[in-house]
Amino acid sequence: MKISRLAIAVAASIAFVSSANAANQGSWTIGAATGWAHAFDYNIPNSYRFNDVRIDSDGYAFKLYGEYNFTNWFGLGLAYDYINEQGVKFRNDYNSFAGPNSGSEFHSNIAELYGKFAYTFGSEGSDLFFKIGPTCNWTTYMGSTSAKVGAVIGVGANFAIDRNLGVRVGYDYFYNVARTEFVKADTYPYGDDSSKDRIDEGLLYVGLQYSFGGEQAPAAPTVVRMNERHSLDAGVLFPFDSSVMSAEGKEAVSHVVTSASKFNNPSYEVYGYTDRIGSDAYNNRLSQKRADAVSAELANNGAHPTVSEGRGKSSPVTGDKCDGIKKKKDLINCLAPDRRVEVLVSGDVVVEKKD
Repeated sequence: MKISRLAIAVAASIAFVSSANAANQGSWTIGAATGWAHAFDYNIPNSYRFNDVRIDSDGYAFKLYGEYNFTNWFGLGLAYDYINEQGVKFRNDYNSFAGPNSGSEFHSNIAELYGKFAYTFGSEGSDLFFKIGPTCNWTTYMGSTSAKVGAVIGVGANFAIDRNLGVRVGYDYFYNVARTEFVKADTYPYGDDSSKDRIDEGLLYVGLQYSFGGEQAPAAPTVVRMNERHSLDAGVLFPFDSSVMSAEGKEAVSHVVTSASKFNNPSYEVYGYTDRIGSDAYNNRLSQKRADAVSAELANNGAHPTVSEGRGKSSPVTGDKCDGIKKKKDLINCLAPDRRVEVLVSGDVVVEKKD
């Protein structure tokens, strides 16, 4: 019976209540939960008038709570807990005061005031929390109500679905929820030597909650790795058929480094190319020397390339545009775009995440 009621309570809570994530500064959190309660009894005497006394300690509970979050790590909360289907059962061997295997069911109402301390994690604000504070407890037992002051201590976690919704799982321990009173057998019926039994409660619960208001934490920035390619004209960098850097070439390399200042953690790769005139071996050597010259100038500007490679006459950009030209001077002029040094710059760029 208890298990079926608890299952219905859990299903109802999940079906009808919204949930919440870890709170933002100045925000409010409201929620509801349900779970399994267990009573802990202390100081029960061995010489009761009733020779068979048993605490029926398992029950179910509902929790409603609201919290104001001063920061994302501290808040104050109010909560109400209703615990039912627990009892003290006994068998009376002396008279019919309480018939065989009879007992008294009790249920408790607990009002909490607590401080909540949280550690947040995850991009949406999930957290682990610890709570502590005083309680006021009203327990109905054997037709009367007992009012006690107690305390609560608890731990739990909020698992965020998004910035407003999440699931809370926790365990609360309630101190001094009730005091039950029994009459000792060795004094009855000649005196009233009563003994009181303290009952504490443990509550394991799961619930859903909703947070609203307050200052929204800024969205976490996204870091993107981007590339920028600079194609430097070999005619500007070097005299014809040379790998000695010109003054204009040094200035062009300096502009590359300045342009890369918009990146975080920039890296550089240098590739040298020639035109198709001349042998492969000659062009490979020349392109390597030019790549190394540009790499050295980058290093002089505080940028240290990870790659410096000569690729000769590979990857021409002129295509077949110069195929019909017969005069060498005109061909050299036409193939000028193929004579180049390319600098590939890669770096991190922070992109603000938009809601």
